Amino acid sequence: MRKYFIALITLIFVTACDDGDVITIDLEFDQQLDLCANNTDVFTIFDLRDDPSESLALIIPRGTDEVVPFFNPTPANTPEIININNSSNLFLYRTYNRDLANTASNRELCSAVIPSDLIIQESYEASGGTAEVTVTVEDDDNDGIPSELEGRGAPDENGNYPNAEDFDLDGIPNYLDQDDDDDNVPTRFEIDMDSFDENNPTAIFIDTDGDGQFDHLDIDDDEDGVLTINEDQDQNFNPRDDLANDVNEVLTPHYLNSIEDMDYGSPGKFPTNQYTRTIVASIIIRDFDLEIISQDFIDFGILTNTVTVTTEFED
Repeated sequence: MRKYFIALITLIFVTACDDGDVITIDLEFDQQLDLCANNTDVFTIFDLRDDPSESLALIIPRGTDEVVPFFNPTPANTPEIININNSSNLFLYRTYNRDLANTASNRELCSAVIPSDLIIQESYEASGGTAEVTVTVEDDDNDGIPSELEGRGAPDENGNYPNAEDFDLDGIPNYLDQDDDDDNVPTRFEIDMDSFDENNPTAIFIDTDGDGQFDHLDIDDDEDGVLTINEDQDQNFNPRDDLANDVNEVLTPHYLNSIEDMDYGSPGKFPTNQYTRTIVASIIIRDFDLEIISQDFIDFGILTNTVTVTTEFED
């Protein structure tokens, strides 16, 4: 009888708060985070689940011209600590009377006006804690070459890379440059991703003319004495579409065909530098107190965003 009594008392302490409310949350969400970016002042990073309908949300300030959070981690690839403080940085748990719509065109949690049939039944705000954010960007310009192999170098205390290599001296470092050698053939077309080897990342590099300079850093890819940029017959900023038969009677772009050595002159460099960056942010919430539950640690989840960056070159 004594054992049953102890078990009953333990159960009461585990499942009840000071005010008698029963704790029904377990915070077991799917950890695939979504983003509300329609508010110019803050970002809301959230996770939802159905049955019961619940949400977890981290709300943080949004900087001027900041498209997505954590675009430039400081320093890169190391944890950033955000203090949850009940004012600028918030961590919320809420329950609702029905499931929330969450599609690309209709994210009800992001709506400035709450739908008339949606009722927030419970709302709890953490009184403290921290959000630990680790951002992974392996290939900053998404050209197929990991940034560390493009001479990015080490970050300074502000997360910048002051010693990053700029092969073509166009003011854009290789790790952010869609065309590292300024020959109008984007870097992603001057490597061979079919040769990717996790144990040998440089296996993707190509040296067409065998001169010891990889194509993405070679201004004359076929060593015919004519610069690649000058082998653009139709002058459309794309040497890849000007074809002729090579020695093997295979249609090949002039810039990779050593028997085609006509110099058509340079059309000039492509007017923009454009790349797509994928930002993967892993967020852990530590030492938080939501009134009805306190916890040392929760794996909030992964937030993935893709942003297209375009820079126009000056004439």
